[in-house]
Amino acid sequence: MATDIVDKELQDLRKARWETAFADSTLVQNETSDDCKATIVIEHLIQASDVSHTMQHWHIYKSWNQKFFMECYGAYKAGRADSDPSKTWYRGEI
Repeated sequence: MATDIVDKELQDLRKARWETAFADSTLVQNETSDDCKATIVIEHLIQASDVSHTMQHWHIYKSWNQKFFMECYGAYKAGRADSDPSKTWYRGEI
């Protein structure tokens, strides 16, 4: 999922795709490279929108925060995150 910011492997892959798409090179730019650039920019926009709920009204924040917690907890249960968010979530929100 593009919004899975707790997955270090996905973060690393996303960063590598950004570097590849926007690396200074002498390669001829083509439609495929434009598609790669567009895709990685959209992924980053999705990442930004995923955390922007923290700057919204309380009911919006609460709704998206619950969804984000479930995503993080799911990543932990699936072995894609190192720590259990249920142990630190409340403290991190204060």
